[in-house]
Amino acid sequence: MKKLLLTAIFFMTIANVSFAQRTLINKGDQYLGAKLALGSIGGASTGFIGTYEMGYMENIGIGGSIAYSGYTDSYNFGLWKGEWTYSNILVMASGTYHFDVAKNEKLDTWGALNIGYNVASASFKWTSNGVPSSAKSPSVSAGGVVIGLSANARYMLSEKWYATAGIGFGLGVLNLGVDYKL
Repeated sequence: MKKLLLTAIFFMTIANVSFAQRTLINKGDQYLGAKLALGSIGGASTGFIGTYEMGYMENIGIGGSIAYSGYTDSYNFGLWKGEWTYSNILVMASGTYHFDVAKNEKLDTWGALNIGYNVASASFKWTSNGVPSSAKSPSVSAGGVVIGLSANARYMLSEKWYATAGIGFGLGVLNLGVDYKL
């Protein structure tokens, strides 16, 4: 009997906690955001991300993002110098699940799964005089499927504006920015 009573109390507590959680994103809620991606792809130190999220149902959102990062590496081949220029453009769709971790009315926390495509390119340019006329300046385009996971937070600054932060992998390891509620 004692076991049964403890089990019943345990399940009622779990049910109470589950039902007591507030809704963090509702069906139809929309957010538009701009973010900096720090610790970006390859040698890039900073990337730029535009995001959109719409509440699909209570605490579940769907959306997408477009992101860019680029960087240049210089090389010295003795008498000749050159540089490689790299760029990555990511187009991604995302699914989000919002859960109330901090129990703070101004804080929205969520996990995200992103899947998309990276349009990558690289090109080489000679930067010194005296380069042999037979020297080519190659360029290449590539791409591939990209998957990202992240843990995120959105802090309410006003009724429409939010500061955001996310950690995970995708374009950047750490993303910082703002969201605007439409």
